[in-house]
Amino acid sequence: MWAYKSPVPHDQPFDSHLQTLWSLIKPHKDFLIALKKSLTVDVYCGYRTNGSAGFEVSHRSLEMFMQLEIPFGVSIL
Repeated sequence: MWAYKSPVPHDQPFDSHLQTLWSLIKPHKDFLIALKKSLTVDVYCGYRTNGSAGFEVSHRSLEMFMQLEIPFGVSIL
């Protein structure tokens, strides 16, 4: 398991966190796709809300999930 702590401040939009993560792992896309032949590759992002009704995810942020061919799942705490 690999854990990543976003350098983006907590008060920034969820999109900013996803795009920062994707910019970090995008150069390793082929390696991650190769891992999928024998392992499960998941991107798990935690999201805590302070009473907000929700969040928006731009199409740019979804590129990571499309390129890695993995689902976009959300757990809201």
